[in-house]
Amino acid sequence: MCGRYSLNLKDNQSYFKQETINNFKSIFEYNNDNISPATEAPIILQHNSKYLFKQSKWGLLFDWLPKGKTLFNIRSETVQEKSFSNKLIVNNRCLVPFNYYFEWKNTDAQKQKYKLYTESQVGFFAAVFSLVDNTYYFSILTKSSLKSIEFIHKRNPVIINKSKIKQWFSNNYESLLGSSEDINYELSN
Repeated sequence: MCGRYSLNLKDNQSYFKQETINNFKSIFEYNNDNISPATEAPIILQHNSKYLFKQSKWGLLFDWLPKGKTLFNIRSETVQEKSFSNKLIVNNRCLVPFNYYFEWKNTDAQKQKYKLYTESQVGFFAAVFSLVDNTYYFSILTKSSLKSIEFIHKRNPVIINKSKIKQWFSNNYESLLGSSEDINYELSN
C-alpha cells in the first residue's frame, strides 16, 4: 500500500473554509493525478491550534536506508515501538489530503489497477512528518486492509474521517491508528 494517489485541491476548494484557502492560496492551486514517492504534495500540520498546509516530499529520510531510498509508508501497528518513528507519532503527526489512491492486484496474467476512494470529495491519510534542512518529508501510516478490499491488497492507508481530525491532532490519537473510513473501489484504466 499506497504507492500512488491523486489530489486536486484546485477543484475541491469548497471542502475547506474560505479563510484557510485565503491563507494558503498557492497550496490550493495543487493538482496532481499521479503522486508517487519523492513527489511534493501538501500535508496538513497543526501548530498552536491552527492548521497549516505545507508542501512536503513523500518519503522520510533515514541514514540506515540504502542511498536514494525513502520510507514512504509506516505500519501503524508498530509506529509507536520503532525507534525511528516513535517520537514522530507523538510529536509530528500530519494529514495528507487525497481524492483517491491506487492499488494493484496481482493476477496470473497481469496486475489489475484499482482506484479507491471515500464517500467525501477529499479524504485524509494519517501520516507523520519530519523537517530536514527546511524541507518537510512525510510517510503515510498503513494498516491491515479492510475486509471489503483485502482481495485487492493486504494493507491500506489509515484514513482519518473529517470528524476525527481534532482527535488526530490531540493526545488521544492512538485509537485512530487502526481506523479507516469505508472505501469504495473501481477497476481503473
